[in-house]
Amino acid sequence: MSLRDKYLKLLKEVYVGDEKDLEVFEEIMNDEGLGKCKPKFNLKAFIFGWFYLLYKRAVLEAFSVLVISLMIAYLMAYAKIHPLLVLATIIIVNSLLSGFCYYFLYLNKFNRDVDYCGEYNTDIECLKKRVKPKISYVIIALIVIIALIWPWLFALITGYSLKT
Repeated sequence: MSLRDKYLKLLKEVYVGDEKDLEVFEEIMNDEGLGKCKPKFNLKAFIFGWFYLLYKRAVLEAFSVLVISLMIAYLMAYAKIHPLLVLATIIIVNSLLSGFCYYFLYLNKFNRDVDYCGEYNTDIECLKKRVKPKISYVIIALIVIIALIWPWLFALITGYSLKT
């Protein structure tokens, strides 16, 4: 049994999602069980961006998408482009990367999960725990974002000047 067949069998046993997702995974998976960088659209990932990757417990991949979009935003801000345009770019880049690269990113995360749970004799219960979606990562990310932007929100709501 090839590694690709083994990973497809494991995905069918433990993946939480649509049957259409499994068909796309089968289409883009290479012989080593990893995804080929072949853009396939996922609507949920496109709408929710890196939050959807966090929900699917693909933390490293979500962080990578966020860093890429923030680097682009930094370059735009450095070029003195209007802040609202920079914010819109962050949202668009997050959505595009997450929406079109979701399957590729998820297969890489799944490969790490299989390695963690035993590459040769994979523990199915361990794998089910690791692929089960978790909302707590999203909640933590939202709390961190709100904590970081709280001074600006407070100033916007109360009219208080941050410069004083």
